[in-house]
Amino acid sequence: MKINFRHATVLGAVLILAGLTVFFIKAAVLEYPLAPGARAVLWDYELYLEFDGSNQPARIEAYIPAGDVERAFPREEFYNGSFGLSLTSEAQTRNRKAVWTYRYPADRKVLRYGAQTIGETLSTPLPLAFRESEPQITPFEADQVKRQAFIVWSGNLRQRSADDRSFADLAIKSTFDTRAENEQYADEVEALLGENSGTVGRLLLAQQLLQSQGVPARIAGGVYLTDDRRRMEARRWLEYHIDGEDFRYFPDGAPDRFFTIWYGPRPLVNAIGVDNLDVQIALRSRETARASIAENAPGRIGDFGRAFGFSSLPLTSQLVYQVLITIPVGIAILVFLRQFIGFKTLGTFMPVLIGIAFRETALLNGVILFSLLVALGLSLRFYLERLHLLLVPRLAVVLIFIVMVMAGITILMTGANQSIGLSISLFPMVILTMTIERMSIVWEESSAGEAIKQGLGSLAVAAITYLAMTNSHVEYLMYRFPELLLVLMGLCVLMGRYTGLRLSELWRFRALAS
Repeated sequence: MKINFRHATVLGAVLILAGLTVFFIKAAVLEYPLAPGARAVLWDYELYLEFDGSNQPARIEAYIPAGDVERAFPREEFYNGSFGLSLTSEAQTRNRKAVWTYRYPADRKVLRYGAQTIGETLSTPLPLAFRESEPQITPFEADQVKRQAFIVWSGNLRQRSADDRSFADLAIKSTFDTRAENEQYADEVEALLGENSGTVGRLLLAQQLLQSQGVPARIAGGVYLTDDRRRMEARRWLEYHIDGEDFRYFPDGAPDRFFTIWYGPRPLVNAIGVDNLDVQIALRSRETARASIAENAPGRIGDFGRAFGFSSLPLTSQLVYQVLITIPVGIAILVFLRQFIGFKTLGTFMPVLIGIAFRETALLNGVILFSLLVALGLSLRFYLERLHLLLVPRLAVVLIFIVMVMAGITILMTGANQSIGLSISLFPMVILTMTIERMSIVWEESSAGEAIKQGLGSLAVAAITYLAMTNSHVEYLMYRFPELLLVLMGLCVLMGRYTGLRLSELWRFRALAS
């Protein structure tokens, strides 16, 4: 007995733990919203290229969002016109390029690329492949003067730092700070920057300093997601990884949200054989459901979330399961009401089926119709008892009678311009028939009072389960997080081991207790 109790407890706990684990992964990692109607901002990104053809072979290369950043909604659209299009990738940087080519273009031409993104924040982790990459150790191999200047300057920074984190802070600060001509190591910095004294040149120098200490670092390029604009400026920043932590340095100030497009010091667009190239980056924000964004998360973690959901099913199947998935909630409530409260019902799961039927009629109308139809059906059932019919023919007669009564009520209510007449025709006939049969058996075997008590108990449980199963938050949670079925199953296992007194029994035997 103890072994069975322990086994049931462990099984229930394991089911609950498994369900909650998947639930927290989807809620915390994949950011599935916990309430229906949650909204998020989705950004439309467009790269617009306009140029004049010069009647010579043309080749336009443009970086498109890199393949190592896991983004939601990686929808892409290309407008190529008469140009040929090919997509290439760089194995080392994971960059992706769109390459448009044409033999002899003339006149004004337009090319476009569009994508969608929710963007990234400072807390967005850097890709694992970058964290584990082997940095370049020795820069400036071809130029001995620059190499010597680099060794002297980096040695001084290393001497003034305590670890890689402080070295990175010093390296970035000394690279981007303006130095006086007579300041220490000003000549070394000037020699290393040379003509590349702009933002990209300084980011490249900071990257080389970090890589010389074995720190993975790279230059990233993209746009800041700030507001809707037709002409956005491409921005550059530095990404590096130290002691298990990810860092980003933005020379123009850290944005709240940004969109990474490519890596490395090269420009976003490179064109050969065209004139008057005009590059435009446009952004537009729009609201969308957060749940849809979470369901479309790419990568393995996105596949994990979709494995515990219905988003891959056809729409018709999704709508069916949106209703079916709430039935276990009603069943778990029924188990609790029977095991701990002591409700008496007709049949085991009949109240839940009645609660499902109430979805077609609404609660108040359903209770009135249910009571009326059961009363009329019981009257016919007791009349048929005198004829000594067999079970199946008797049930058939009751079922036909229920259909006739439902049809009559529908016609009457429709004639009175009441919408309830349309919904009553969908009221499940078999549920009513079996309820009438079950109630008549209890009436005969026990008493009329017991039958009425079980009928009222069934109606009360049906009303409670209906309210739970039609609650928008319950419907949403069960549909978006079907792993909660494991939690309900575990709770039912644990409730199944309860053998104590019910609440109704405590009230019933209160005199003995005193």
